[in-house]
Amino acid sequence: MKRKGLYKPTVEDAIEIGGIETLHPGGFALTKRTAELAALREGLKVLDVSSGRGTQSIFYAKKFGVDVTGVDISEEMVKTAADNAEKAGLSHKVQFMLGDSQCLPFEDNTFDVVISCTVGIPDDSQKVLQEMVRVVKPGAGF
Repeated sequence: MKRKGLYKPTVEDAIEIGGIETLHPGGFALTKRTAELAALREGLKVLDVSSGRGTQSIFYAKKFGVDVTGVDISEEMVKTAADNAEKAGLSHKVQFMLGDSQCLPFEDNTFDVVISCTVGIPDDSQKVLQEMVRVVKPGAGF
C-alpha cells in the first residue's frame, strides 16, 4: 500500500518476489492428500477458501476433474489466480472471485466440498469455519 511516498510491502509482494507457488505447510503433498481425503472426483463442485494464486484450485481441477470456485480477499491474488487458470487452459473448470472468508458470498448448501489450506490467520477463525460449514451441502466434506 503506497502512502505519501512510503511503501508497506504486502504478503502478496513477498509471494511474488519469492516466486512461491504454494503458501501452505506441506506443499503439494498436502494438497494431494487433502484431495484424496475429500474424495475429489469429476462432477463435484469445490470451494477453495482463501485460494491465493490459485495453485491448489488449478491442481484439483487438473488432477481430479472437479469444478472449483476459489475465493480470496486480495484483488491481486484473484487476478493472478484467474491468469494462472487461463494459462493452464482451465478457465472453464476454475473460477476465482473476490470475497472474505469470514462472510462467504454464497448461498447455504452450495458446494460438495469446501477446502481451505490458508496460512494467514483471519480476524475470526471460528467465523471462517462456520461459513465453510454453512456453504457445504449436508453430508458433504470440508
